[in-house]
Amino acid sequence: MNKITTQLVTEDGACFEQYVISDPAAKTELTITPERGGMITGFTLDGDEYIWRRYPNFGQCNRPRFAVPVLFPNCGKPDGGVHTFDGVDYPIEIHGLADLCAWEVESVGPDGVTLVLEASPLTKFMYPFDFTLLITYNLQGNTATIDLTVINEDDKPMPFSFGYHPYFVTSALENVSFDIKCATCGTDAKGVQPAAPETITLTRQSGSDNSIRLLTGVEFPMVLTDKGNGHKVTVDADDSFTNGVLWQQDAENFVCMEPWNGWANSVNEDGRHEVLEPGEALSSQWSITIEKV
Repeated sequence: MNKITTQLVTEDGACFEQYVISDPAAKTELTITPERGGMITGFTLDGDEYIWRRYPNFGQCNRPRFAVPVLFPNCGKPDGGVHTFDGVDYPIEIHGLADLCAWEVESVGPDGVTLVLEASPLTKFMYPFDFTLLITYNLQGNTATIDLTVINEDDKPMPFSFGYHPYFVTSALENVSFDIKCATCGTDAKGVQPAAPETITLTRQSGSDNSIRLLTGVEFPMVLTDKGNGHKVTVDADDSFTNGVLWQQDAENFVCMEPWNGWANSVNEDGRHEVLEPGEALSSQWSITIEKV
């Protein structure tokens, strides 16, 4: 049976309360930090960490570029850094606002840890809608499940996209291979996307400081295997997610393998995002499974 405990972590002068879900039989622990974007900040198997953390970014108040950020109400960066609603431009960060906010703990119990984020004057400056987000984290053996419910609390239709940006520990980019089936695989979100090759790879372009693959029509799960550290990571998702991103930055020991519901600028484009009517809700689920190979 799982057990849930709390702990305090201090980093760069900041102190955060964390919730740790552990499965002693599987020797796994899942750590959630509500105040730091309401996200997973650790997932270990027999003491081996699979989630990559950047320091001192962990203790800073800027956008997290580590762990497992929640993307809402957009994935990627909209054109010009703005969303346009009713003819008014609203500035928005890349990947939205959810990862910048402190989430509240809604409940803790057998079903896991549930966090809540509600609209505020600050969020409405960037995204002019009343909303509630509920996210539940749970652990079963070596699989972490993440359930998100988006509720439109406003009196008008609410457009949005959502996704996640998990950073996984890797030994070196050349040691990583993927088992991913998808329709297209490109390096630029604009224009017609090229058909995906039979084998998806993530290699560095000459003169670039990062590597990226933008995937559409993903047939989940997506699997990452690192022959250097022996990690195998499987990202599965329900049919709310159709896109994926692979990303790696120079001189860092991580690879991001990301399930997305949206696309860069999709909230500004008709037919490319979700819309909830007043009072409606949308729920989704995805999971991370970690193994040693």
